[in-house]
This record gives sequence, C-alpha cells and structure tokens, in this order.
Amino acid sequence: MVKCVVAISGKRKSGKDYCTRILKQELEKLFVRTAVTGISNSLKMEFAKIHRLDYAELLSDGPYKEQYRKEMIKWGEDVRSRDSGLFCRAAIDPFVDNEVVIVSDCRRPSDYEFFTSNHPTLTIRVETSEENRRERGFRFVEGVDDGESECSLDGYAFDEILKNITGEDLSIQIGQIIARILNISDLDKCHVMKN
Repeated sequence: MVKCVVAISGKRKSGKDYCTRILKQELEKLFVRTAVTGISNSLKMEFAKIHRLDYAELLSDGPYKEQYRKEMIKWGEDVRSRDSGLFCRAAIDPFVDNEVVIVSDCRRPSDYEFFTSNHPTLTIRVETSEENRRERGFRFVEGVDDGESECSLDGYAFDEILKNITGEDLSIQIGQIIARILNISDLDKCHVMKN
C-alpha cells in the first residue's frame, strides 16, 4: 500500500528526473520500497497507440518527442477535460504495492488534487536558475513554455522547494525531504525497528 506519494513538479530542464533519481536512491538505502512513475508516460503511451507513433521515442528527450509535443499537450488537455484524474490513476495504479511512489512530472493543480485527495502526499517543486536551464539545453518554445502544462503550478503552495543549482550539493535538502517522507508515511518508525 502506498504510504506516501511524492509529487514533483518543475519547469523543463530544471532537473526533475535527476532529483527524482537521487530521492529514489536515498529512500532505497533505507530499505523503503520506492517506485518512480510519470503522468506523461501514460499519456504518451495512449497518444502513441492512437497515432501509431514510437512510444520509446516519445519517452526520450530527443527531437522526435519535440516534433509531437504541442499536439500531445492539446490531446492530453482534451482527455483531461473529460476525466482530470485519468492519467494520474494510470500512472500510480501499477505501483500500489510500493511504500513510496515518486511522480516525477506533475504539471497541473488537478494532478496535485488527485494525489492529495487519494494518498498522503508531499508536493515538491524543483527549481533552478534560468542560466542552468539554458546550460542543460533549454530553449523557449512558444505554446509550450508559456502554456498551461508549464505554467499552471507557478503560484502553487508547495510543501518543499528543492533548489537544483548545477555544482551545488543537494544532500542537505534531500535529507530534509527524506525526513518528511518518512514522517508522513510513518516509515521512520517502521524502518528504524527493522534496522
């Protein structure tokens, strides 16, 4: 049973996936059963089936995904207007046997509403400087970077802000987040007794 959902958001090239990997590694060092999933994975799978596209390529950071990004966003918005929790359910359902599920790509208030309504949840925003984003390959794309999928959580009150600045040590911030996850899920008591 999921004891805590860690719902992560952040702008493109902020380092969401990098921070997700570190969180997962640190939780697993504590013997916490942890899974990583993405809302966009279920969206991309359905989009690929319907449009007969290469799902694996849509998961990549390459030009193939960028070629279809705007169309995928529009299609996803249309589906969400009929069922705002569809992609969230599809993302988490395969992982309900884990103690912690990290959702690495929340983009809308409805994503957070779904998780906070259904699971103990810690919301995290990954932030970095504009300079770091550019160094990581960010280039502004009109209709994407100024659209709902990138901007609708800009004013959200996150539980934690994780500053992912290139070259800076994240261990203190990660440690604080891990402590909150363990506290929310009561895993601090369970895992202290096991070890």
